[in-house]
Amino acid sequence: MKTKNESPIYRPMLWRALQTAWAHKELWPFAVLAGLAGTGVVVNDLLQQAEVALTPGIDIVNVIGGDFATFIRSYAGLVLSSGTSHIIAATLGICAVILGGSFIVTLCQQLLLVAMHRSVHRKKRLTGRDLLRALHHHHFLRILGVDLLFHVAIFIVLGGGGALIRNLPITVPAGGATAILLAAATLFVAFILNVIAMLTLIAVGEEHVSIIDGIQEGCARFMRHPLVACEVALLVFAANLALTIAFFFGLTVIALPTGFLFAEALAQTSLSIMIGVALIGTFAAMVFTVCMAGFMTTFTYAVWTLLAEYLDRAPFASRFHHHTRRVFAR
Repeated sequence: MKTKNESPIYRPMLWRALQTAWAHKELWPFAVLAGLAGTGVVVNDLLQQAEVALTPGIDIVNVIGGDFATFIRSYAGLVLSSGTSHIIAATLGICAVILGGSFIVTLCQQLLLVAMHRSVHRKKRLTGRDLLRALHHHHFLRILGVDLLFHVAIFIVLGGGGALIRNLPITVPAGGATAILLAAATLFVAFILNVIAMLTLIAVGEEHVSIIDGIQEGCARFMRHPLVACEVALLVFAANLALTIAFFFGLTVIALPTGFLFAEALAQTSLSIMIGVALIGTFAAMVFTVCMAGFMTTFTYAVWTLLAEYLDRAPFASRFHHHTRRVFAR
């Protein structure tokens, strides 16, 4: 029998987050850009970072960029052989692109955090003027600082763990066991840092506190219910995995009739119809991709915002604790 401390919160929280994400369709384009910051879907973010840091003998540049990395290498070679003025111009251009991209992504993060905060507190929907008023430069800089700080910290943890693992003699049993334990410990620490990073972002973006105060608030919320925070991170990953499967199913639904119509136009050698079908199919796939990516990111931010509210005020126990106690009570 459930006590007050064991009241179920996960299903109501996830359902409300889905409703919130669906109700705020106007935020989806901004959420797509906010998702580029790589925060929220903790397990997915961690797997991507671990793939780079922990895989022995991996070419990090090719993993991150692939063909784009090859293009950058070729471009850099041409620039370096073109003289000082071209090097300076290319450096300034790259810096401008990085700063501009960081500005846009962080701005969209701030907007999404403010909108989710108001939605959780059941306030009126943000108007365009409200959104502009909510975007302040010092809040923007704090969010950017949190993103950079935790990304660097997680990179150091995973990179350091990966370097140690690569230097272990894994051909012997003791070395292999040590490598497994070290990889597990490294991933666990990075997982916790990812969770605290999201809780810190919520504190900084919604409550307008400093970075230091935000980190303290994020750590305090995590330590209040660490198992709950970890379970929610796993649930968010599972929910996004399900949405990703739905996304690929939707792309298949778009691709099948597009491919059939394109084949018919090809059989009739009608170039205009072929171009029209290709453009319509591509446009439909792009719109669907933006909608799904925006919905998933908005949903993720809504879940973490709701969790922060629960961690502040609701007494409850984690499901792991609940089921473990039931097993030992038998």
